[in-house]
Amino acid sequence: MKTVFLQIEGMHCDGCAETIKALLDIEAGVKASSVSFKDGSARVLYDPAAADEAKLVAAVEKGGYKVSSTA
Repeated sequence: MKTVFLQIEGMHCDGCAETIKALLDIEAGVKASSVSFKDGSARVLYDPAAADEAKLVAAVEKGGYKVSSTA
């Protein structure tokens, strides 16, 4: 398992954070995620054999948000 932290721009409320969490959770390989509107970030635990950071970023950006950095 691997953990990645995503800095996300474009969230306006806790509902946005819930939307991003739902987008991440349906991706293959994602085991857990938490998204904070307050911090503008997401933490994602995933299986690197089934997903990668680019796929996770694409899932967030599919919802209309922008990932400004990963760590």
